[in-house]
Amino acid sequence: MAQGILAGRTALVFGAGSIGPGWGNGKAAAVAYARAGARVVAIDHNLAAAEETTAIIASEGGMALALFCDVTKMAAVEGAVAQALSTYGSVDILHNNVGHAGMGGPLELSEEQWLREMDINLNSMFRTTKAALPHMLKQQRGVITNISSSAGIRYTGYPYASYYASKGGVNQFTVGLALQYASQGIRCNAILPGLMDTPLIYAQIAG
Repeated sequence: MAQGILAGRTALVFGAGSIGPGWGNGKAAAVAYARAGARVVAIDHNLAAAEETTAIIASEGGMALALFCDVTKMAAVEGAVAQALSTYGSVDILHNNVGHAGMGGPLELSEEQWLREMDINLNSMFRTTKAALPHMLKQQRGVITNISSSAGIRYTGYPYASYYASKGGVNQFTVGLALQYASQGIRCNAILPGLMDTPLIYAQIAG
């Protein structure tokens, strides 16, 4: 596995655990990085879920570390990045997969719910980028991949105003990063998935 195109690189995947049985996007991405040869740091607010991901990687001969992190806390994010750096020596890929879609428009959502969605979906990417970017700049190379959503550019038929707004913010945050740091060897992109058959979808429908 270490012979892949990402051999010698370290990938930090925030939101690397699956919310239920099966394959979520973060879990799949973490395993894909490992299959390409990367050392993977699987980070999640559910440590057991992150450990499930790293167990899959280890069973295939890859290198992986599972970490707990609350992405709404800057100190926790900084600690996770520092631990990844001390374990593997570099921070080459930052994959931001954490997200939540709370149902409701402006009339149904409380201010607290609105702010919580922004904190999870958008502010978390600011925190992880702020923590990882200095190490990438020092190396003069790095890749940041932000998982946005088609909801960031169009109405999907579901009433989740905070999700639309936060994912729209992710898109423009990504544009700014890409243009500001491209000349310093940093590549930044956003992926905008549509509706996907993952455990998260079932959990949110049930909720």
